[in-house]
Amino acid sequence: MTETVPGQNDSPRVIPGGRQLRRVPTPRRQASYDDEVNVLIRAAQSVMLRNGCTEQPRIAEIVGAAGMSNQAFYRNFRGRDDVIVATYEQGLLKIHAYLEHRVLEQSGLEARLAAWIDGVLAQIEDRALSELSRVIIWNMGQIARTKSEIEPVGHTRIRELLGQVLDESGVADAERTAMFVHTLVMGLTTTYLESGEQPTEEVRAHLLRFCFGAITAH
Repeated sequence: MTETVPGQNDSPRVIPGGRQLRRVPTPRRQASYDDEVNVLIRAAQSVMLRNGCTEQPRIAEIVGAAGMSNQAFYRNFRGRDDVIVATYEQGLLKIHAYLEHRVLEQSGLEARLAAWIDGVLAQIEDRALSELSRVIIWNMGQIARTKSEIEPVGHTRIRELLGQVLDESGVADAERTAMFVHTLVMGLTTTYLESGEQPTEEVRAHLLRFCFGAITAH
């Protein structure tokens, strides 16, 4: 997933580590932890880009790229797999923040649906960001995602935003319909990321017609 989505500069926070790492620090201390997490995630992105889709990052590489100690790493993450998951989730949360701004400023179901679809596909448009997304997805495929205790909130928030749009437009069974559209568009996005190709304007228009037609068919 992307380091930056066009038009979105904020860095949504990701809950680091697992249950044994959760704490109730002072606001100042929490800000320090958040800064550490973001530095480690940026370092993990850098190492993953360098290694490509051939080798997973080692903790020593991530710590070295971050200029931090092993102690700082384990203060925030249980291991290498958790920092990969956190990197993936933070990318999804950035996409959600971008989508929320972009979608809700539109009016009408078709315009909001188009903004949601185009916003999801936006991560493919920049070559550097597309490559980062591709290697993060590859790394996610090499680990046991279910063993991570980091909450998988990113896809949920993106899907719920679409569900909100459908519900406000009076679409029947909005939650299930949002799940179908989310699965289709996210799957198509991953296909393009893995192939290195980009969807044409004709494909984008067809995708919108297909989704809008299916949503409004009943």
